[in-house]
Amino acid sequence: MSTRMSICKVMIIAIVFASLPVSQAQISVDSIRISSYQDDPFVGASNVERINGSGFNRDAEGRLILFNRWVRIIDESVIYRQETDTSDFLAFANNPWPQPTANDKDNFKFSDEERFPLHEIERGPDGKPVLDNDGLQLWKPRDLHLGMTTAFEAANAARSAAESWAGRSIEWGTNGVLDMNSHAFIDFNAFYSPTANQLFFGVVPHRLPGRTEVNMFEMATSWEVAAHESGHALQGELKPNRNWIDTGFRTWSESFSDQLEMWASLRDRRRANSLLADTNGDLNQSNNLTKLAEVLGSLIGEDESLRDCFHNLKVSDTSTEVHDRSQVLTGAAYKFFVALFTSLKSQGLGRGELEALQEAGDIMGTFLTHSVAYTPENSMTLEDVAKAYLKVDKEHFGGRYRNWLVNEFTNRELFDAGSVNEWLVHEAAVPDLRLPRRTSENQINKFLQSVLDELGIGPAFGLKLQSVTRETRFGQTLVRVQLTEGRGEDAVPFENHGILVFRADGTLADYYSPLPNDDSAQMHLQSQSEAQSLVAVGRRLNLHQRGAPMSITRRQDGQLTVEARIMRSKGFDCWAEVFTLENPHGERREIIVPTVPRKISGLQPSGAQILNAEDLRD
Repeated sequence: MSTRMSICKVMIIAIVFASLPVSQAQISVDSIRISSYQDDPFVGASNVERINGSGFNRDAEGRLILFNRWVRIIDESVIYRQETDTSDFLAFANNPWPQPTANDKDNFKFSDEERFPLHEIERGPDGKPVLDNDGLQLWKPRDLHLGMTTAFEAANAARSAAESWAGRSIEWGTNGVLDMNSHAFIDFNAFYSPTANQLFFGVVPHRLPGRTEVNMFEMATSWEVAAHESGHALQGELKPNRNWIDTGFRTWSESFSDQLEMWASLRDRRRANSLLADTNGDLNQSNNLTKLAEVLGSLIGEDESLRDCFHNLKVSDTSTEVHDRSQVLTGAAYKFFVALFTSLKSQGLGRGELEALQEAGDIMGTFLTHSVAYTPENSMTLEDVAKAYLKVDKEHFGGRYRNWLVNEFTNRELFDAGSVNEWLVHEAAVPDLRLPRRTSENQINKFLQSVLDELGIGPAFGLKLQSVTRETRFGQTLVRVQLTEGRGEDAVPFENHGILVFRADGTLADYYSPLPNDDSAQMHLQSQSEAQSLVAVGRRLNLHQRGAPMSITRRQDGQLTVEARIMRSKGFDCWAEVFTLENPHGERREIIVPTVPRKISGLQPSGAQILNAEDLRD
């Protein structure tokens, strides 16, 4: 639900996990019991799930900890608050939640925990909060584990689903392990930091109507929020060259993560059966699958969630704000999902209602994870993503869904009158190339250098092999390349990337050039000459000396330009400093976007009083 896609390094003051020396021995069992909310505490009580028991670690005392091959809970020793004026995150209180260890039965079942715990702090004789030597409030310890266990289980489920659909392992986080701070700061918010490669969750103090005491909601107790944030981490690995400040990518990322959470949840038979029971099998209505973060409605006293993808929103009905605009693609995807479910259910073929539901979810997961291979690498639009859905349909489903997708994307204004023809032009322009079988990376690089003309790379530029990814589900080979100025070993790289997708038989299925496209599928040589001239201007303005490669890109008006992007950070806050031909001294471009479009602190109509750090000072 992201919310804040911080790309900054986080200043770690002290980590609770640091006091937990990890045993080198890992366990490997079929499954481990773990408590997890199916949605969030305001929707229902927690369930006991089974999680893959492979690769769990133990602490120095031999206790199981929430740290396996893919995910680790690693809270800091303090809770932060955000300054209103500067947006800086400053330490506010000690972290009162326990260490991420198992119970005395060596599992993570914590079924008897309080759903709506009170927030308690140490107070002096005068009733004022007691502060430690560092000026931090002393929050009383609380023996509550369900925020950690829910976020941990959701992240593991999201990764497992994405890897199954994508047909390959996804090495997220650091060395393949995604760290999660389940109690990071005071705010109705959660975010993924792609630079820190970590998830951060807020805690939400609130006062219920007619009450004086304060309750504390943990964002990490929302399975949907945790799975959504995990979606950002997964997409970042599936699309390694994405431009995090590109509005098109950020908009797609919100829809991608919403969908990842939805389709992954259906792989759990309990969740899928619950959905069927709640809707009587009629998914053509708002339901627990379509709603994200119902806790928002519970707190503000309205019948709403943070987002609900059961709608008919068009592009013209939404603003350019990334969460708002992303709903158009998510709504189209959900409508497609309902059509799939209805069709599969009617076909029979031994499928029951549950099997049809889960199969439809897996088909949507396939569209979701494979669309990343059929979009431009650095920057893209929702129209590009919709075209990628047509390509996934063509390559993996024989084009059977094309008419339905075109109609829906057109109705939603993701496609205009020329979109389908543009996609067909792109398809016709894909070079007729074949990758030899069992080719090494060195051989692939030689192959690339021999076909630069076919790939539309003019003599002023070259290509450098960046990576080769082989997926096992469809047998595809994904070849990512980086644009260079000139050719040869000393060629200077640009921050421009392209992708070639080869089928199992070696033929080239799709190609997106690292050069920004013009009206055709590839940039014409005349435009490349213009780009070369702009690069020369950028060098005269010293853009190449700002600490990052220059990027050839297009402005909003479609004109070519050159810029250099540097990521800056201060604590949790971060932004991009962009050096352009118009402003060679740099300009700040924001990265962080709020969880909700309006501020929810203060008394809400018929709802709770959402508190911030200032409210907690007394």
